[in-house]
This record gives sequence, C-alpha cells and structure tokens, in this order.
Amino acid sequence: MMKKIYYVLIVVLFFVITGCTSNSGDNKVRIENKLNKNIVCVLGYNYPDLNLAFINKQIIVGDMGRFQVPKGQTRIIDTIGLCDKEVWDKTIKHNMLMLFTFDAEKLKTADKLEDALLERYYFSYVQLTKTNGLITID
Repeated sequence: MMKKIYYVLIVVLFFVITGCTSNSGDNKVRIENKLNKNIVCVLGYNYPDLNLAFINKQIIVGDMGRFQVPKGQTRIIDTIGLCDKEVWDKTIKHNMLMLFTFDAEKLKTADKLEDALLERYYFSYVQLTKTNGLITID
C-alpha cells in the first residue's frame, strides 16, 4: 500500500515538474522575441495544412496588440491554454502545433501574408513541456 502511494506521488510530482505551465502558474504558450525586429505570431492548429487561408490579414493588422511580440519582449499568444494536455488533445490536429511568424512592419504593407512570413515552426506537446511553454524566436 505504501509503495503504491509512493509511486503515485512520484508520477504526480513528475507531471508538476515537467508540465508546460510557466512559473506564473498559467498554462499558455509564450513567445520570446530575440530578433532585432517586431514580429507578429499566429498559432495554427490544422497541421499538415500549411495554407494561410485561416488567417485574416486585416484582423491581425487591426489588432496588432494581440498578435505582436515586440523585439526583446515575451508575450502570451495562446488564449485557450494549450499547455493543458486535455485542451491540446481537443484542439491540435495530428499532435502538431504550428507557429507562423511574420515581420510586423512588412505585414502592414504586404499584399499577401506570405510576403511578410519569416518562418513556420512546428511543436509537439512534448516539445512545449520541455520549455515550459516558452518558444524563443531568434
């Protein structure tokens, strides 16, 4: 009996230590911008569909405060709590989260989203738990 309790405590402790939550106690994905420019970050949930049709440029440009990560700053960009395994499993297709990173200045004037796209990143739940939900762009 004592051995079972000890085992359960070890498992719970493991999940607490390796969970995706940050020190602030939230369970959201954060972006740290180490580039020498302001970026705009948008999460994509439809992997392997790399099409940007789900993103509306006018909405992003109109609400830059929600999507922009200024140079040298860290921001939460996840509004649903993807670092919670249950939320992840309900939201992410094929167990792969996509992050589309755009140059904020180019995005304002670009005709197409692709013209301002800097990089696409892909993350599994395990990868996010290893960084406590922090994604560094550099």
